[in-house]
Amino acid sequence: MTVRQDDELPNTAPPEDFAEIARWILTEVDEVAAMRAGLQERLGEGGPETAESTAEKLVLIASELATNAVRHGLPPTVVRLLGDGQVWLLDVADHDLSTPPRLAGDRDPGHGGLGLMIARRLSLAVGWYTTEQSKHVWATVGRTSPEA
Repeated sequence: MTVRQDDELPNTAPPEDFAEIARWILTEVDEVAAMRAGLQERLGEGGPETAESTAEKLVLIASELATNAVRHGLPPTVVRLLGDGQVWLLDVADHDLSTPPRLAGDRDPGHGGLGLMIARRLSLAVGWYTTEQSKHVWATVGRTSPEA
């Protein structure tokens, strides 16, 4: 699927029926590795309903969204893992209200900026919204992934 530069992410809050499971606060890119490890650990505690491929998707999406927020947003970046029993929700917030998230479009992969594209490809849904204090980018992934 080719996504054009002008294809935008939906500007909408995620569904509300999710409970927070874990939270990480980041101020530097170097902290993303510890967040990934913590996320992997939490997902491992999820038992057999969290398929390995689901955990890999969540960790990759969280890494990409968190790295984008730390590099391009205003600190601190807050990464939250939420769940509703069937779907995982990653919510990544920063405090730059002036810049909406942008998809990389047809940019050369060597120039980076593909985090949102990766999240969009691996997720059930991706969107973004703002509150009075922060900008949030979110993604949902099913709890288990069927074998490909």
